[in-house]
Amino acid sequence: MRSTHVVYNTLPAVTWSQSWERRSSSDLIIFRIELVRFAAYIPVFSAWLSTDEQHRAQRYFHEKDRNRFLVTRGILRLLLGQCIHQKPSEIQFVTHGKKPELPTGCNWHYNVSHSGDWALIAVSTHPVGIDIEKIDSGFRFQDIVPEVFSPDEQRYLQEHSAARTLFYRLWTRKEALVKATGQGIDDYFKEIPSLDGTHEVEGCVLAHTDRWTVSSFAVAEGYTAAVAYESAALLPRFVEFTPELIPIPKPV
Repeated sequence: MRSTHVVYNTLPAVTWSQSWERRSSSDLIIFRIELVRFAAYIPVFSAWLSTDEQHRAQRYFHEKDRNRFLVTRGILRLLLGQCIHQKPSEIQFVTHGKKPELPTGCNWHYNVSHSGDWALIAVSTHPVGIDIEKIDSGFRFQDIVPEVFSPDEQRYLQEHSAARTLFYRLWTRKEALVKATGQGIDDYFKEIPSLDGTHEVEGCVLAHTDRWTVSSFAVAEGYTAAVAYESAALLPRFVEFTPELIPIPKPV
């Protein structure tokens, strides 16, 4: 079986644009969303969701978690609608393996992640995965390191004083890649590399035979994130999604 090459890097400080537009057929746009700013739109977003999505929202016990889901799904539908020229409420989703997608014929891919007060949505013309994590100062990450990281990754964490921050950096890289490929977190998660540089991975581990790039980047103080994308030719663009970008009046 052919192997997969994965390149890992950390992007320099990114600039979050206040506007966006589709520029070409080779596009990768990452939207940063401060969830609390969209509370007034929750009734609008909820009305756009499918019955299944509304049922998923109601399964959240805490209102904050439920609102986070509603805001993220609503903005996702809004963004995808602008990409494929459909109303947000008309968009249909399908599941391919473990990965939700747009139906066949829609040439756009997406991925979503949220943690704490922030959400990220990646929209691309190529397969993409994204992950954001809030750095939890109370989480005993050391307990799971042997289960999810290779010996080289474990030594890397042991050698650095900022092990907690680096743990989340490596974790988000693995998460972004398995989300991009549609793998489950339990499928070869430990075997997926995450250190800087170029790695050759057995095809069975990622179930793909492509070349992937995984880039870490800063989102906000106390958070870390990574994006995985299939085409080395893509250059991620970063957009701050604000209420002003919603093409409807703010509900009173």
